[in-house]
Amino acid sequence: MDASYWWSFLLIFVRITAFMVTVPLFSGRQIPAVYKIGFSAVLGILCAGLIKEPIASLPQWTLILLILKEFCVGIVLGLTATILLHSVQLAGAVLDMQIGFSMASLFDPNFGTTSQLTGRFKHILAILVLLATNGHHLLIQGILASFDWISLEQTIPAWFDGRLSLFILECVKQMFMIGFMMAAPILGAMFLADVALGILAKTVPQLNIITVAPPLKILLHFLLYIFILPSFFYLLRILFENMFDSMSAILKIMGA
Repeated sequence: MDASYWWSFLLIFVRITAFMVTVPLFSGRQIPAVYKIGFSAVLGILCAGLIKEPIASLPQWTLILLILKEFCVGIVLGLTATILLHSVQLAGAVLDMQIGFSMASLFDPNFGTTSQLTGRFKHILAILVLLATNGHHLLIQGILASFDWISLEQTIPAWFDGRLSLFILECVKQMFMIGFMMAAPILGAMFLADVALGILAKTVPQLNIITVAPPLKILLHFLLYIFILPSFFYLLRILFENMFDSMSAILKIMGA
């Protein structure tokens, strides 16, 4: 183990650690930081011995630039997967505004922010499906495959010609599309329920619609959710396929 091995390990460790703190499942606070660092170090040790072109003696300023590059590569890969997975919470937030659950926001300890009830429930289901289908193995495989596409000493022209930013905007567009597709069936039902309640309020003025509407809409939401739950898992499959395809595509963009 000469100096080139340790420099290679440092750069690999920076890329994997930056990926672990942003990618879904591993970035949550339910996994202690010590475990994340230890897991990144183990993967770094395994990868450092497989690097075909280890880092030779380089000037200090060059090493600092390489460390910043590795940090940005890991962040971009992790954010690509995280942006798409946020479509699940987006669907829950839109639904809660229509149902009336938006007034009961919960504090999400994983991200340190408040989240909606339905959004939190959908996010837990998505994480469970990701674990059940061994999606976390594919996430780890994605960061390990990045060393085949982006070498440690390679520069990334895509950061300057706009291809990377355009692709991230495309991921944001897919996030909104999948999120609204997940929420569309119940949103349509809630719209029809609002129309029916509005007609009922006009025809029967004695009925206190303010006290009748919220529990009725909540009951309708849960009844519909039982029937459309299989379609939610189908959309999750599409979401995970887009997530892994996006990670592969962004590696090709940065490694070109």
